[in-house]
Amino acid sequence: MRRLSQIPFPLSSFPGLNPQEGAGRLINCYAEPLGEPSKPSAPAQQVWRGSPGLSQHAITAEHNYRGGLLVKNLSYEVFESNVVTVDVAGTVNVLGPMAGTKKVSIARDQAASSDVVAVDVDNGAYRLSGGGAPVTYNGGGNLPQPNSVTFQDTYFFFTIADGRCFASGQNALTQNALTFITVQSKADVILLRAVAFSGLLLLFTTGGCEVWQDAANVAPNFPYNRLTIIETGLIQSGPIAGWETGFSELLWVAQDHGVYWLSAGSLAPIKVSPPDLDRLVEAQVHLGNQLEAGVYVEGGKKFWHLSSPLWSWEFNLSTRKWNERQSLKMGQYGRWRATCGHPAFNKWLCGDQQSGNMLFHDLTNYTENDAPLLFRIESGATRDFPQQIVIRRSDFDFVLGVGQVAGNYQMIVLGAAAGTGGVVRLTVNQTAQANTGDQVQVANVTGTTEANGVWPMTVIDANHIELVGSKFVNAYVSGGTAVDLSLPPGASNPLCAISCSKDGGLTYDTPSIRSLAPQGKTDRSRVSIKNRGQSGPQGARWRIDITDPVYRALLGATMSSDPREVIP
Repeated sequence: MRRLSQIPFPLSSFPGLNPQEGAGRLINCYAEPLGEPSKPSAPAQQVWRGSPGLSQHAITAEHNYRGGLLVKNLSYEVFESNVVTVDVAGTVNVLGPMAGTKKVSIARDQAASSDVVAVDVDNGAYRLSGGGAPVTYNGGGNLPQPNSVTFQDTYFFFTIADGRCFASGQNALTQNALTFITVQSKADVILLRAVAFSGLLLLFTTGGCEVWQDAANVAPNFPYNRLTIIETGLIQSGPIAGWETGFSELLWVAQDHGVYWLSAGSLAPIKVSPPDLDRLVEAQVHLGNQLEAGVYVEGGKKFWHLSSPLWSWEFNLSTRKWNERQSLKMGQYGRWRATCGHPAFNKWLCGDQQSGNMLFHDLTNYTENDAPLLFRIESGATRDFPQQIVIRRSDFDFVLGVGQVAGNYQMIVLGAAAGTGGVVRLTVNQTAQANTGDQVQVANVTGTTEANGVWPMTVIDANHIELVGSKFVNAYVSGGTAVDLSLPPGASNPLCAISCSKDGGLTYDTPSIRSLAPQGKTDRSRVSIKNRGQSGPQGARWRIDITDPVYRALLGATMSSDPREVIP
């Protein structure tokens, strides 16, 4: 009996409560349709692409990133240890400490010299923009300790856990003790968060959300009137994001442990989380662990992500599908290292759980700040391959010829001086993916023109390289790039690892290692595996792993009982 079956890779991650009931997993990758379904012209109906990598924007000596906001030409970034500002070149200036360890809400007004305020849920409000260390803000004694802040229509809005919401003066950090309202739709709730979204003020409690709109009420009256009530509340203060400029799609974790999506102009949120994620959220909440959410836009697509201490999931708003995110730490893959996120300098910045660095999402980087970025797909069960049928061959239709012929990691030159033994030492924006001994091509440096050319380099630290064999002569004036021409390991002839499970995904056999082909080598159309043994009573499942830093894309796969039968 001959069999040719499509291997069922999922369009959304469904790990199941037990692997044997799962429908497949997508880790650091997502499915995307190709072409028009009604007029198929692409090589496949969909492609599974690798998720964007992470590149470094700035290096700090801080830890535990808590949130940030772009204010004109500076980005204010809050850490457990200090608040810092970061500019477009990644230059860091330490302002001073702000109490607390949890994620913050942060807002700015529209004054000529913007006031910037951050609120820690346990320690209240701090003004960050005074030119020095953050200072506590209580509105001259007129503002009780708030647990969140947002800004809209010239007002700061501060929420208090007892249900009150205070409005500030217009474009000013001034406070009237009478300018507040109290959420009253439910009596047994805690007011957790104020969010300005789509021209409305959303006041989230543990049991629902009151929606308020600008009524131009004159002070000391509260400037807004209540519009309506949404029954979908917020489970904790942290797992909500999407109001950020350039995103404008609000998602949050509600009291039923599900993720809800509210589009601009709508007052009817829809649930978008699968049961697998709902169960994970509920388990973490019962353990008392804090959840956090963040957003970014890359490749024209909006992504909303949710993390606990143990795992991270990501929602692709374009396809309305979910994938998982994982990062390598101490030899094991766990929760994603990216945390929070906001737009700045034509990027989407985020914190790094594994350092004090400020990173950004980067579709052109196939690593996570030079650490391996795992691309993993696990299929569902191929049930139409009965027990005792031999798997003679399996064919995997990858995009091949993705190996590189030269490195292209670019560093921006910020300065030059004499280094060890008088060589040229360049100050660059970052060296995260550069290595001592690599060849670097320096170009467009003015002043220190002797630096231009191709040199072996020595990486001194996170912001300096030296050009081996050069001699510093002329003072630096401006400009310059330094491109690392040496390939990272695995980039010239990238490999994939393909393994098979016959017990429902509980265990996988020893992977078969196959080449994804060097650049330009596309004489093969697919990756093949022969003679994988007999199918089991639970069918066969397949796992694909790629960690080499190259473009990754899978178009589909089949398995057959005939060694001559291949993908049509």
